[in-house]
Amino acid sequence: MLKRHPLPFPLWLTGIVLLGAIAPLPALAQRVAGDIVIIGNSPSEWGRNQRYWNHLLNLSGAAAAASAPTTPGASQEVDPKVLEQQLLRNIRVSQPQLEPVIRLPGSSVVKGTVTNNNRQPVTIQSINYEIVAANGEILQTGAATPEPATIAPGQTVTFQQMLPTVPADSGAQVRLIQPPVILQGGV
Repeated sequence: MLKRHPLPFPLWLTGIVLLGAIAPLPALAQRVAGDIVIIGNSPSEWGRNQRYWNHLLNLSGAAAAASAPTTPGASQEVDPKVLEQQLLRNIRVSQPQLEPVIRLPGSSVVKGTVTNNNRQPVTIQSINYEIVAANGEILQTGAATPEPATIAPGQTVTFQQMLPTVPADSGAQVRLIQPPVILQGGV
């Protein structure tokens, strides 16, 4: 004879959570990682919603809370594209260098540093570069992600990318391309 046992609490709770996670999938099916979802109908609503979420997630830290307007209606609305350009102006990337990989002859690694001179943290998706031969021919383009990708105000971090087919002693050079920095998810 089969006995039926009641489901333990965590198992049925897990079922509810999974059902809740699966239910909105059709709406998310066309989104890709890194997509920007803007809520609102105007730049003023975009800025207001962005400040709200940054405040909830405490992304901008105490400095932003101290500079926030205290009276309702006195807030300044900022277009996300303008804010992104302001952030990008305060990010400094060192001139990347090619260094040989000792254990893998005929290969090299692109290395450099990036500094966040903003008053808020930024998350960098990529540092964009190209490899140029001694004769000026573009051999390769690429992108490197700094470690860590989220850089605190005033912090300098490194980035590197392995190039298995570019020997460091070939006379090739690395140069940044436009745009040199791409922020993750925009702003």
